[in-house]
Amino acid sequence: MKNILYVLVVVTAFFALNGCGGSRSGSTVALAPDQVSKLADFPANGFDHKVYRAGMSKVATNTLYWQDPKARLGDYHSVKIEGPTDKYLPINASFVHKPYVTAFGKAFNTNLDLKQSSGAKSLRLVVAVVECNPGSRAARYWVGMGAGRAAATVVVEVYEPGKSTPSLKIYARDTGSAGMFGGDSMSMMNHIYETMAIRVTTVLEGRIDVAKIGRKGKNI
Repeated sequence: MKNILYVLVVVTAFFALNGCGGSRSGSTVALAPDQVSKLADFPANGFDHKVYRAGMSKVATNTLYWQDPKARLGDYHSVKIEGPTDKYLPINASFVHKPYVTAFGKAFNTNLDLKQSSGAKSLRLVVAVVECNPGSRAARYWVGMGAGRAAATVVVEVYEPGKSTPSLKIYARDTGSAGMFGGDSMSMMNHIYETMAIRVTTVLEGRIDVAKIGRKGKNI
């Protein structure tokens, strides 16, 4: 009996230290700016999540980031937003994703408390929805245990003026599988995108330093 307990303790400790159940979200290997992948590296409808996440670290729930340690993002006085684009979403003729991309864009703009300007000296924020999967309500209801779950992923890249490589990357992915009779996919997707908009903008403001760059409606 003691031997069995000993084995269980050792096995539990091993999995606690090395991780168990599910793939890792990102890599902790630090990458130089010229080694980091960016949205522009991928073809239309061909975003590769694994490649993009390389070198990124966890910064919040279901959220990864990478930042150039030499970047001084707080030195800029405004941002300009490009997107969100749906260019990198996989083709799915049976599902109309445009309303959800638009909804995320509105939630992103509403929650981003940074001064915006189209000036040449503004930080450029490139926003993209790279996953928009409503899943299957029938599978969620009849099968359960995560089957048929809805999933969404968004990416935000921050570029300093004149640079072609991002100084900051944020990758956020959420899923949903709960709800009455499997949950309404439309409501579930909208909730996921609204939640991610809040989380991503919070991370952005923290990494850019909102105290220096300024808030909406306030002059520097």
